[in-house]
Amino acid sequence: MKRMQPYAVTLFSLIFAMQAFTQETRLSYNLQSGERYVLDIDIQQNTHSESINSEEISLFNQMKLEFNIDSTDNRGLIYMTVRYSDLLISMLAPGMSININSGTGKSRMLSAMVDSLQQGTFRVVMDHSGELKSLEGMALIFQSLAAPSSADSSEQQVILKTLEEVYGQDAFKSIFSLFVSVYPVIQPIANWTSDITYFFNTKPVQMMNRFYLTRTTDEVVTIQGLGMLNSMGEFQEKTSMGEVKSGVSGSQTYDFQMEVESGWLKRCVSRQRVVIETIIISSSYLPAGLKIPSYTETVFEVKGSQL
Repeated sequence: MKRMQPYAVTLFSLIFAMQAFTQETRLSYNLQSGERYVLDIDIQQNTHSESINSEEISLFNQMKLEFNIDSTDNRGLIYMTVRYSDLLISMLAPGMSININSGTGKSRMLSAMVDSLQQGTFRVVMDHSGELKSLEGMALIFQSLAAPSSADSSEQQVILKTLEEVYGQDAFKSIFSLFVSVYPVIQPIANWTSDITYFFNTKPVQMMNRFYLTRTTDEVVTIQGLGMLNSMGEFQEKTSMGEVKSGVSGSQTYDFQMEVESGWLKRCVSRQRVVIETIIISSSYLPAGLKIPSYTETVFEVKGSQL
């Protein structure tokens, strides 16, 4: 009788252990009607452009997303009412004479519009893996913000555009895709991929995330991930430099800690680095074909809890 080689025994044991590990770990949401959850999100973003003026832009964005679980169904769909709270946006770009901070109260219009944004609610439907199925009601919130005002209409339009870029429908979908749509559709599995559309500075970028189940305890599931970003073709637009085209590429890392019972996020730190290459098509003062790179680094710190 032949003896099984040691390396064969070791390989078999490893495969068996991984199968048992993934089978015991539920990678999905288990949210119940009437429950309330929150995501507390801080975003720090810094951009450096190697343009003539070497522009530096710093953005800090703070928000809470409150999710009320309205109902679930036998198809695994979860129906939620969502609202923003504790919003704070700060943008500093000395070279562009921009200094915005909603927390200082210097701009009454900005403070009023942020307050109004926090009063609105919208509806979200997702499945047990966190995939967003529908988003309704957010457009109405921003339509109300755009209602004619007796104040400076140009200031209102600038503020409205800024709020839409940071908190609007595309921005919400991006945040949701990054920090809620985490789990695999097919289980059990130890590593999986998720393709999403991420809006970087309002531009749609294709992003492929690969996630790994790295550790599980009685209370916490640890998932790590790496995402790669690439623009879906070149973006062409008119700017202060003239007519330009640009492409986006980059990467993002994730370290998730997910609560075992509900599947809700407990904590995540994620770092993103994006390179944008802008090429001059035509300009009154810059040569055609000139390439201007810029670099953006973003740190996301997200904490979740049940209210």
